[in-house]
Amino acid sequence: MIISAIALTLLLLLLPILLVGRPSSRLAQGQMARLLRIGNLSARMYTSWLGAKLRRLFAGKEAKKQLDTAQRKANAERVAETMGQMKGAFMKLGQMMSFVTDDIPEEYRAALASLQASAPPMDLALLRDVAERELGMPLERAFARFDAQPLASASIGQVHRAQLPTGEEVVVKIQYPGVAQAIAGDLANVGVLYRMMAMFYPGVEPGPIVDELRARIGEELDYRIEAKNQRAFYDLYENHPFVRIPRVFESHSSSSVLTSEYVAGRRYVDICELPDAERQRYGEILYRFIFGSIARFGVFNGDPHPGNYLFDDSGHVVFLDFGCVKYFPQQMRRDWKALISAHLSEDRAAFKRQLLALRFIRAEDNLDAESLYDYFNYFYEPFHLDRQFTYTREYNAKSFGMIFKPQGKFATLGKRFNMPPDFVFVNRIQWGVVSLLANLAASANWHRIHREFHYEDPPSTELGRIDFEWRKQWRAARNLDAAEFALTPDGIRRVA
Repeated sequence: MIISAIALTLLLLLLPILLVGRPSSRLAQGQMARLLRIGNLSARMYTSWLGAKLRRLFAGKEAKKQLDTAQRKANAERVAETMGQMKGAFMKLGQMMSFVTDDIPEEYRAALASLQASAPPMDLALLRDVAERELGMPLERAFARFDAQPLASASIGQVHRAQLPTGEEVVVKIQYPGVAQAIAGDLANVGVLYRMMAMFYPGVEPGPIVDELRARIGEELDYRIEAKNQRAFYDLYENHPFVRIPRVFESHSSSSVLTSEYVAGRRYVDICELPDAERQRYGEILYRFIFGSIARFGVFNGDPHPGNYLFDDSGHVVFLDFGCVKYFPQQMRRDWKALISAHLSEDRAAFKRQLLALRFIRAEDNLDAESLYDYFNYFYEPFHLDRQFTYTREYNAKSFGMIFKPQGKFATLGKRFNMPPDFVFVNRIQWGVVSLLANLAASANWHRIHREFHYEDPPSTELGRIDFEWRKQWRAARNLDAAEFALTPDGIRRVA
């Protein structure tokens, strides 16, 4: 298997940042058991490579091509199967690798795409024990109907469709037994991985990053926190004209069971095949929800991959999975907004000051303000200028190159940056959201949309006008007309 340097670096970095058997078997748990599972996969792939190499000795030119293709496809399927069976960190890694960059070989992206919406399921008998213990009653009493066939197999839990005794159609996510211990085994390697990364990126302070990862990952394992996050987003977007958040049913939820409103809809992969006008509309909705929630409400739903979005028949984008949510501290929000404003106004000195305030750089490094501004210009390019910009896979590849393999005058600059803990999960925007927009070929004047978020400029698109009118009524109903506010796990809070 040949994967380029960027892909290998991506593999190293995504594993801890994203989270850090047979379909019916229990999960491999513990650090050693998880490493042995990966070692077994490596051995199988090496054996496959060796066998293919021997067969190539006696094959013609066309037969060699067929052998190489078959080997790549078989190995990709082995990787996807193993990641799906291991769940947790490795399944999340596979989900992200399936769409974030073309640097991953096509056979692997195709095989790993199966992890976006589903994966090898776990026997219901194992999950039943978890659900009945948590709910305090048999499934047959808790639900009027409970489908044995899973609707989806996620990285931490499995989703089944059901009906409440009161008639509501719901989805029930049940946490895999042993997944907490499995992820703990993965996390045991986070410090090692970051020490390895520090060899290549000496400016990074690994300690605070590892602490942030552990805190967010611990929250993902407690469905009570996810339910609280989902209720907060539901309150923020209830009855919104184009954003929909499923309602949580507290009566049938616990630390390991989460019951939400069932919503039917098409998957992201289907949306990518729609006519251009429909794709553009959905692309703008994704953009407004993600960047608008950050800029206006100080919150980020930090798991942007295709399996977490549905597109219903009424034109809403349905946002799923609120296990990984980052609520940004108020001072960090102000400094971040000032950083963006400095770049939009092309104030290089102010931009450098904000990088220092946010701890991306250290004062003693004495980095050149012009070079810093120019380096970040690659990431601000979509919304820096007042113009139409189309997200493409080429742009995505270029921005990945700037992160993992900067060249020319930026060759050593990237290694001198730190990663502030509050920005660890924000990197999923670059790895997740931008990739989603690129696949949709989303095109708009993102500069004007950003000015709506940061400067309260008038709406620049029809969707912006619809959202503005709806939000104006929403604020008036809560006496928040002229007040800045933030979303917290405990609801909406006025900001001084």
